[in-house]
Amino acid sequence: MSRSVIDGKTLADVYLRRVEMSGEKTAHLVKKDGKYQATTWKSLHEKVLGIFENYQKLGIVPGDRVCILSNTRSEWNIADLANLASGAITVPIYQSNTVDDIVYLLEHSSPKLVFAEDDAQVAKLQEAFEKLKKQLPIVTFDAKQLVREGISLVSFEQFSRFSGNQKVHEDLVKVANTLTPESMASVVYTSGTTGRPKGVVLTHSNFASECRAIIDVFELTSEDRVLSFLPNAHILGRVESLMSIFSGWEMAYAESLNSISQNLTEVRPTLLISVPRIYEKVYAKIQADVASAPPMKQKIFNWAVNIGRQIAKMRSEQFPIPVTLLAKYQIADRLVFSKVRTKMGGRIRMTVSGGAPLAAELCEFFHACGVKILEGYGLTETTAAIAANFPGDYRFGTVGKPLGDSEFKIAPDGEILVRGSVVFKEYYRDAAATKASFTEEGWFLTGDIGEISDRGFVKITDRKKEIIVTSAGKNVAPQKIENLLKSQRFISQVIVCGDKQKFLGALITLNQEDMSNWAKMSGISFTTFEELIKKDTVVKLISDKVKTVNSQLPSFETIKTFKLLSQDFTTETGELTPSLKLKRKVILSKYQSYVDELFK
Repeated sequence: MSRSVIDGKTLADVYLRRVEMSGEKTAHLVKKDGKYQATTWKSLHEKVLGIFENYQKLGIVPGDRVCILSNTRSEWNIADLANLASGAITVPIYQSNTVDDIVYLLEHSSPKLVFAEDDAQVAKLQEAFEKLKKQLPIVTFDAKQLVREGISLVSFEQFSRFSGNQKVHEDLVKVANTLTPESMASVVYTSGTTGRPKGVVLTHSNFASECRAIIDVFELTSEDRVLSFLPNAHILGRVESLMSIFSGWEMAYAESLNSISQNLTEVRPTLLISVPRIYEKVYAKIQADVASAPPMKQKIFNWAVNIGRQIAKMRSEQFPIPVTLLAKYQIADRLVFSKVRTKMGGRIRMTVSGGAPLAAELCEFFHACGVKILEGYGLTETTAAIAANFPGDYRFGTVGKPLGDSEFKIAPDGEILVRGSVVFKEYYRDAAATKASFTEEGWFLTGDIGEISDRGFVKITDRKKEIIVTSAGKNVAPQKIENLLKSQRFISQVIVCGDKQKFLGALITLNQEDMSNWAKMSGISFTTFEELIKKDTVVKLISDKVKTVNSQLPSFETIKTFKLLSQDFTTETGELTPSLKLKRKVILSKYQSYVDELFK
């Protein structure tokens, strides 16, 4: 392991050591004026000092809450580091949150200041302040309108400008030294898939334990570079950003979710940390490209993938690979897989998937291409990962083995219980919810159903609250079926339903671009996508995809009927969480009439 990896009793301690050790090295890479530009740890620290200097003027002290309402960007991470070093408690707010969401979070967390990304977020805060009948100082990363009636608004550039007074640094070190491993570092609100979000209290020790365990298993060093695009308000994205102070790796920031493909080739990361939805989109794009290629190229691609899958499964099971098969793989790699990796920057040595289940078929496909996806498992309450597939020890269809000192136990009803140093302290200002989340012996109730193999691999079958019970009394885990369907070309999102029904149905959204292109090439005329999905040819096409998946399932898990939706599920329309998970209750309520049609 690289000597650049730092240990420390608190995140503040680790951060200050990182600045001392790596001052002139690159910390962040941000695209400006069409080109990625570097920020050193020394330059970053000057901004942290500027923020702390203003905290002193405002009377913000250790234990005070500071909210950050923004997309993931360099300034988000810098504001967070300033909070952690000074003892302020970071409270992330998703940029997609509504005004009512923001009102609730501000009222519940009682912050002293809010960092906001741009004019749109400032406008939401202004409306929230009016409803709360209170005002808070706002520091904006990118707002163009800095003068607004009735609010205190200052630019991040101004707020982070350091005076150069050496005493400020000395004061920051003194404050940092008063913090302990059990000091509160952050209140991270859950994404609210099941109702009002709860504030998860995470300590410096929680984050430090998580970062150390991940660095140890994945052998991360200062030579690594990661392309960051996950929401920093989500625990996986947050841990990704904080691992930079432990490992010294370079954080390059994607311009947006839509620019990831381009940014990958510009940044050429060695690591990628993502949620399954991003890998699903990459897979769908590859499928579409292959389908439009000449027959000979399609044949070569399919041959290569078949060879690659054989190799991937053998490596997973740690079986020896025959020389003849390895020779074929080398040809497949040269003809096909190397091109896939080039589109992902050409330097990725491993990728991580978390936040939701990843279909085993997709995982196998990327391994076949030489892109090692290592799936992990965790919750906000466990400071992200508590289990992971390791680089040299992984199994497809599982979330790996316990990470760090995490311990697992399966309850009589199949629920996964866990304990360890990454498990949260409490829910903020909610003693009843905290008590209800632990057994008397101190095991945290994850709410996930799963099993542990005799070799120690953990497999998640579904969320306890999302299990469908048919009228025949059969328990069905919808996520497994949904992932199988999403691996089929043209299908974008799926929600399986059928609770208390005789059979299962599904609401299905399609990849509009791929579906529309296919229709045009097939000579199908249409004016709107809503018109297209009603065409008998399209319904038959998707019906065949459903039958393909049904052939892999026992009878009681098969989809007997489905409905195609004209619009995909998005965060903007409220059907997905900011981490791109389905909001089942929201979707089923919104499309209740369609669900009713499925079971007539």
